[in-house]
Amino acid sequence: MRITRCNSEHLIALTASEASRLVDACALLVLASEAAPQAALPPDMATLLGQLFDGLKSAAESPKPAQKHPSTPPC
Repeated sequence: MRITRCNSEHLIALTASEASRLVDACALLVLASEAAPQAALPPDMATLLGQLFDGLKSAAESPKPAQKHPSTPPC
């Protein structure tokens, strides 16, 4: 995993296995919050996790040539 700060953005480069684990972690957090109403996620956090899950899941399902890390855009 590589995290780079560019102006006011944080750019995260993940390997395929790191992205897969992050998708699993997002799903587990959402499922846990639904199973325990007292631990409900705030709406903005639930939205962020949903967007992250959808983006990484669709990228993981599209077979692409293996790369160690995508190149980081210049700041």
